[in-house]
Amino acid sequence: MNDRGGGTDETTITRMGLRRGGWIGYNEEGVYVDRDDETRIKIRHGNVTQVGLKSAEWDLVVMSLVLVGVGVFVGTTRNPLVGIGFAAVGLGSLYWSYRKRHELVIHVANERKPIAVYPTHPAECHETLAERVRTSTED
Repeated sequence: MNDRGGGTDETTITRMGLRRGGWIGYNEEGVYVDRDDETRIKIRHGNVTQVGLKSAEWDLVVMSLVLVGVGVFVGTTRNPLVGIGFAAVGLGSLYWSYRKRHELVIHVANERKPIAVYPTHPAECHETLAERVRTSTED
């Protein structure tokens, strides 16, 4: 069961910052997420079913690059205004994809949506959390 909110019950939590503010941490009991928007989440290790790391959504990146290319082609050969529109949408999509890179996804038992965070050191955070969850399920 997830305990949302509350304190840490006098235990030491190892923390790592998130790119968009806040932190993610862990200790012997569970994983903690504290975002700047006053969202605090505590997940016990036994409730974590999977921890994954997405480097990027490559299909969206390729689609965005194609949109920019189509915009440049249409802008130079047919209609500059329409071409600029296509290129702007493609560049906006590329920027959005860049912001969502290195997404750490934590799947929790009995929850429909996984928890997604963007740590400052994603590979280190993923390895540490995966090891913590693996050792807690073996005990």
